[in-house]
Amino acid sequence: MQLGEFLECDVLVVGGGGAATRAAIEADEQGVQVALISKGPIGRSGATPLAFTSYQAAFGHSDPRDNPRVYFHDTVREGRYLGDQDLIEAMVSEAVERALDLERYGVKFKKDDGQFYQALHPGETYPRNLLIEGGGYAMIAALRKELKRHRGIRLFEDHILTNLLSVDGEVVGAVALDLRTGCCRVFRAKAVILATGGYHHLWKRNDVSSDLAGDATGLAYEVGAELIDMEMALYYPTLYFYSEYDQGLDVVYEWFLEERYLAGEIVNALGESFLPPGKLPVRDILSRLIFQEVQAGRATERGTVFMDVTRSPKSEEEKAKVFRELVGGPGKNLLNLGLDVTRDPVEVAPGVHYTLGGIRINVHGETNVPGLYAAGEAASNVHGANRVSGNALTATQVFGVRSGRAAATRAKGMAVPGLPDEQVRGEIERVAALRQVRGTGVRPIEVKRELQRVMERYVGPSRNEEGLKAALAAIRDLQERCQAGLDVVDIPVFNNEWREALEIGPMLTLAEVVAKSALLRQESRGHHYRSDYPETAPTWCKHTLVVHRGDEAVFSTAPVVELGHDLEV
Repeated sequence: MQLGEFLECDVLVVGGGGAATRAAIEADEQGVQVALISKGPIGRSGATPLAFTSYQAAFGHSDPRDNPRVYFHDTVREGRYLGDQDLIEAMVSEAVERALDLERYGVKFKKDDGQFYQALHPGETYPRNLLIEGGGYAMIAALRKELKRHRGIRLFEDHILTNLLSVDGEVVGAVALDLRTGCCRVFRAKAVILATGGYHHLWKRNDVSSDLAGDATGLAYEVGAELIDMEMALYYPTLYFYSEYDQGLDVVYEWFLEERYLAGEIVNALGESFLPPGKLPVRDILSRLIFQEVQAGRATERGTVFMDVTRSPKSEEEKAKVFRELVGGPGKNLLNLGLDVTRDPVEVAPGVHYTLGGIRINVHGETNVPGLYAAGEAASNVHGANRVSGNALTATQVFGVRSGRAAATRAKGMAVPGLPDEQVRGEIERVAALRQVRGTGVRPIEVKRELQRVMERYVGPSRNEEGLKAALAAIRDLQERCQAGLDVVDIPVFNNEWREALEIGPMLTLAEVVAKSALLRQESRGHHYRSDYPETAPTWCKHTLVVHRGDEAVFSTAPVVELGHDLEV
């Protein structure tokens, strides 16, 4: 295999979404040399382009009673008290400033009379969601333009991180495969920021692009990074689902069901409404209500229920106005499939939308491994056991800035680290060796599909000890099958099967960690439901934690960071 080149930088950012681009911009503004590698083209890969329009920030424009203190309390409560409160305080305190940054970069927000329009979504005491015109795609497009204005940032798209390089427990760089040339690049860096999104593709039902495999999180774990609350995967309650191939589009229930917007209903296969009276449920509660309908046999044979706007008491003119002004992209995507949601009931089911677990960080984005930082969805312990709508994009910007600033500060205070030559050579040889047909008949996509079936069946929305142990046995079997070698087509450039072969090892590692973390948490909280421990236990208001030491995974628990604030507003 041909080696591409050795590159030196102060800060290496890995990822191509909102957190990664914002971290790179901030590090560059701190006056250090920055390189950014992204698995795909920025703006056409990752989670941010698919994000909703919502960004939470307590401007108090729609209701002057809203403020960061109320925002803090809402986030702590709806996270089921599992979010670290120092991180939550950082997010709510800086959300407004980061929103103004986005506006300065060219992001357009919906406004009324010069003030931000703020929508009310479930879990918010007062309307707080800013609406980005064009959603996540418009946001990342503006960040990409800003990134290009920072000419000191070197951008490497279509590069997949294959490994982190470390010396004496300290991260000093990384190796990445350039999918455009089939060559490896070696990066020497004083600090590395992982902003690579979540691990959604451990499960089949999800609503994100295929590059969100969690492989970078798995690589961080291998060099000693602590992973926290890995059992927590957030289900969005209402993904469009009809067949194996027609699924994964979000039917935004916050617009479709909320009385002040479209005021539709969600009904089971018998046409019965099953929501309790009162406020619209947040995501973990609504997902659980839908799963109950499935388990009771009142769903379709595909395990779906129906979003029905035809039952709305609003006039056709009122519905058209809301659809035009607020619903935007998600509704248009369904129209492209021939579905008019104002006239046709839409088949929906919960699917993995966000992974709440990830790399443990502090308020500066630092991990327990010197030289390694994390931000955005790759990092954890911000949202707890349930994330409120809009907080994902807010977290990308707040912790993108914080990690970029902290990594730059570290880089300014240290000399260029040496690279471990043996590690570098071994990694390049390993990557090259994956690209060959061995005749084993085991292809990466087949392993991935089987892993997804295992995770859906045993580590899905309802878990128990017997099923989790069955999952672990199946995962170990898949790991053994991979040890014999994978069959990968021998194509040097844009070889998607080669990419999948690089992803599958870390994916299997993460799947094992997720199942063991779910086994460890003997309660139900937020999006983690144990049928054998159906109650939320006060003694379990703590994190699950795992770290890789030597050849073993060490599991433990850790207390939630509390600030002593009065949680009554």
